[in-house]
Order: sequence, then structure tokens, then C-alpha cells
Amino acid sequence: MDRVVVIANPVASQFTGGAHRDVMAIFDKTAEVRPLWPGSGPEAAEVAAGAVADGVNVVVAMGGDGIVHHVAQGVVGSEAVLGIIPVGTTNVFARILGLPSRPTKAAKLIARSNPPRRVGVAGMTLLRGSVETRHYALFSCGLGLDAEIVVEADTDPYRKYRFGSLHYASTALAVALGRFPGRRPHIEARCGDRKAKGISAIFQFREVYTYFGRRRITIIPEAPAPMALLVMIRLARRRLPRIAFDALVRGDLRDVRGFEVWEGVEEVSFQANPPAPAQADGEALGMVDAASVSWLPDALQVASPYWSAR
Repeated sequence: MDRVVVIANPVASQFTGGAHRDVMAIFDKTAEVRPLWPGSGPEAAEVAAGAVADGVNVVVAMGGDGIVHHVAQGVVGSEAVLGIIPVGTTNVFARILGLPSRPTKAAKLIARSNPPRRVGVAGMTLLRGSVETRHYALFSCGLGLDAEIVVEADTDPYRKYRFGSLHYASTALAVALGRFPGRRPHIEARCGDRKAKGISAIFQFREVYTYFGRRRITIIPEAPAPMALLVMIRLARRRLPRIAFDALVRGDLRDVRGFEVWEGVEEVSFQANPPAPAQADGEALGMVDAASVSWLPDALQVASPYWSAR
């Protein structure tokens, strides 16, 4: 019999006690299941890692992209399977995987014990002073603009909870208009013989970079192999409408003036002076002096209905 833990975030926007009871009942039919209620993201990562070390077969994250990100930190690199019950606002990773949006349907998919899919993740090593940390990104990561948007959006949790993607979109516009035009390049990216210095660096390693509601944002239209990197050299206010059109409609930012896109990258290192903020999967990771991002193929097993993520 499988051993399953369900790590839930009860403040996720679509979480209900009834849905949690239904999910637990579904798993209880075929597995030994127990609920866990961490009080924070780091605690969720700790209890997930503890469950894996204890021999749990399936670690389920019930919530939005935040709890999925933190639970995955404890599952990456193990033989345990990550299951997702998407009850957040945007549920980006669940949508990329093609998971059912209803909690009971998602739970039944996981409980069927179909062979899991192995997917790659982006491994991030971050350095601030003498402190080094390690993180794994499931669908997005970057330094600079996108990280500042995450930090700013998190300052108003009510609007984040109530308005979701609209809150992120308005925050992105305010940050891009108010802080980045005129900012001098201070993040240097290096990959082999290539180097570039800009104000922001954003990775795409799924077929989408992220979603705003049902709108998908991409750096390049094809799923990059293994990753694509956008280095934003400079940002002019007058170009923001064109950038928004290219991101939301064309899905291709390679021809934007002031942007440089590297395709087919496996590992990139960064130096930031002054320090730059970093983010992964919409979670703020703090300020960094240096960083490296590398592609880790087949590092995570997920319960998924079909093969849609590398």
C-alpha cells in the first residue's frame, strides 16, 4: 500500500474544508494517508523532505503555486512522486501539466497510481555575502524585474488573494514604468563565451513562462531546449506597449530592441553589483550578489495525465 501525505495551505484562494475532506477520503481508499499543515513555505519544504526521508511514496501539495513550489523543494531528486491538488488563484504549474482543476478529479488522478512523469527543473544556487542557498524552480525563475514585481505584489496580500492575475499585471506595469526606465545595467550574465550585462534576467524552460489569467506569456514561442534566457539590457517606457503585445499576443520577445535572448542554454552564472532580487515560481528569494542557474533533467517525478512538461 502506498503512503501518502497531503501538505495543504488552508488560506489558498480556492481551498475549502469540504474539498480537503473529499481529497483525503479518495486517498484513504487505496493508501495510508495523513494530512500535514505547515505554517510557512520553508516549513512545507521541511515536512516534505521529512516525509520523503521517512519513505512516503507520494507527497501531495494542495494549494496554489506557492505551496507547490515549497513542497517540491523537498521532493526534487528523490524517488517520491509529487502530486498536485490545484486550489490556488492561477495554478501555473498544474495548468502546464494539464491537471484537472477540480480537487476531487486531481486526487483521483493521483490515486490511480499511473506511472509518474519525470520532468526537469531549474536549479538555482544563490549567494549573498557568505551565505549560499539552493532552490529549484518548476516553471519560472529570474533576477531583477520579475523578482521586484513578486516582492511588490506580496506587500498587499489582500489584493493578491482577491484579484490574482489582475493584481500581478497592475503591479508589473507600475514597477516597469516607475523603477526600470533609466536604470543602469548591473546584472552580468555569462554562459560559455557569451556574456551580457543588463537590468534583468528571466528564464523560460517550459512552453510558457507564466500566465496572467488565461493569457500565457512566453519569451520564445517554441519550448526551449533546455532553457532560454532573456537579458533585459535596458527598458524604455515608450517600448512597453510593444513589449506587452509581443509577450501576450506574438509570444516572442527576440526582436525587442534592448533585449537579448539566448536559446539552448544549460547553465548561466550571474554577478550583480549592486545586489539584485531573485525569484522562483513567483516566490521571492531575497537579494543576491551572485547566482547560477542550471538545467536538471528528469529531476522530479510528478503525477500527470500526459507528457506535457520536460
